Amino acid sequence: MTHQDFPEQLLSIGEFSSRSRLTPKALRLYDKQGLLCPAVVNPSNGYRYYTTEQLDTARLIGLLRSVDMSLRDIAGLITASSENRQRAVDLLDQFLVDLEARHSSRRLLVRHVHTILREKEHTMFSINVRHVEAQRVMSIQRRLHASETDAFIAEAKTAFAAHLGDAAPMGPFIAVFHGIVDHEHDGPLEVLQGCGEDISPTDLIGVRTEPAHDEAYTTITKAQWDFPAILAAYDAVACSPEVSSRTASELSCREVYLAEPEDIGDDDLICDVAFPIGAQARPV
Repeated sequence: MTHQDFPEQLLSIGEFSSRSRLTPKALRLYDKQGLLCPAVVNPSNGYRYYTTEQLDTARLIGLLRSVDMSLRDIAGLITASSENRQRAVDLLDQFLVDLEARHSSRRLLVRHVHTILREKEHTMFSINVRHVEAQRVMSIQRRLHASETDAFIAEAKTAFAAHLGDAAPMGPFIAVFHGIVDHEHDGPLEVLQGCGEDISPTDLIGVRTEPAHDEAYTTITKAQWDFPAILAAYDAVACSPEVSSRTASELSCREVYLAEPEDIGDDDLICDVAFPIGAQARPV
């Protein structure tokens, strides 16, 4: 398109930046992401020009980025607003629900740190120790980042259920963290489901015996399970006397599930955060 295709005055990237309160760097990023593209790019010098009508979109982007909405979610909301305003409102309402949940989760983690600073040996969590018998389990392991865990766990649960057929699982669903899983680290993460002796491995599903062990654990609610609040539970168990008084175990920390997240409320119990432990440490 050329300048002649736009009867209204075009704005240079500098002018548009000033009026939209978005930096030229941000505008170039949003162009690259397909979120807010220039109306005209001069083919001879690469100069970018915007229309005044695009200021409304720029305004939305600036406001939504200020509340940490992702570019992907912003793109979906802007598309929805051009097609169905009510759909855009619904998306924004859901974002607000998620935002409040994240705020609550961060508050729980800060409360844990606050407790540590004031009363070093007291936490919000009750730590217990139990013995877990050896168990035959189905296993799927994968390297992935935090954003990929929900899809992986759903895929694994579906695969386990299909492989079991009419047979009932012989124990809880367990997520074993052999390494850190977050936005920068990719685990690996292994998921387990107890099974009978008649279950054989497949190309996707391994079958092995999880050894008998003791473990220290705390049981948490769905609200405490949400990230990053769950880090408080991990810290509480890992730093507890129940763990520090034992020798280290070769087994990795885990989440042992008591319920499906979608079936319970925030105050209901969802899983145990557990650390396998060795024998009682000898006094030095």
